[in-house]
Amino acid sequence: MNRITKILLILSIGFYSLKSFSQEDFIYENQVWVGYLTNARISDRFSIWNDAHFVPESFLILRTGATYHFKYNEKVTGTTTLGFARLWLYSRNDLTPTKNEFRPWGQTTASFSLNKFQITNRLRYDARFKQRVENDVLLDDYEFNWRFRYFLMASYPISKNTEKNSSWYAYTFNEILFDAGEIISNGFRLNQNRFTVGIGYQIKDLKIQVGYINMIKNPPVRGNKIMANTAMLMVFHNFDFRKSKK
Repeated sequence: MNRITKILLILSIGFYSLKSFSQEDFIYENQVWVGYLTNARISDRFSIWNDAHFVPESFLILRTGATYHFKYNEKVTGTTTLGFARLWLYSRNDLTPTKNEFRPWGQTTASFSLNKFQITNRLRYDARFKQRVENDVLLDDYEFNWRFRYFLMASYPISKNTEKNSSWYAYTFNEILFDAGEIISNGFRLNQNRFTVGIGYQIKDLKIQVGYINMIKNPPVRGNKIMANTAMLMVFHNFDFRKSKK
């Protein structure tokens, strides 16, 4: 089995993991996810991460962090980021108030080229401090749990314009998320799975991605699982402040 087949197999496992929910009755939702992500390179080793995401009737997140860049070897590059996020958690129920969440987080990535594919692996850790709600009343105290996430993405070039320094590409990724902690049933459980396909356009330091996310979410305690059909728009903007120092 060659490496391309292995990568595609891993992605397909994420997609077909949805079959584990096949015996369940779903609550179906349609939603839109928009995000803006920036990376400001301040030296060869360090950059500043900032991003914002908004999903109406679900959440708003503002996240920041400091990133260290390195190489595993000549072919594989990596990053490690530590940061903090602020969230507002919304509800589709008008009676339930918006909850606050404060989230220290960290991640490490490994990226490499495989023939024409660009492969990215990411492990992320979230420390979630979520405001409690009881009988639709917002409380002053918070509950805590961990969340562990694994993300695998493959992108493939479609066309390139060297004069404009622009290109089109197709991509797919899968992210699987697990909860852990005392407040979690049995201490550890599957939180959700996100399988995504889409197309992207890059011009110089700006990338725009549109895609579809099939998102399966477990309920916090009991009830039907949620399948969210999600239209996604992401904008990635890279800044390189090293140039201004030359």
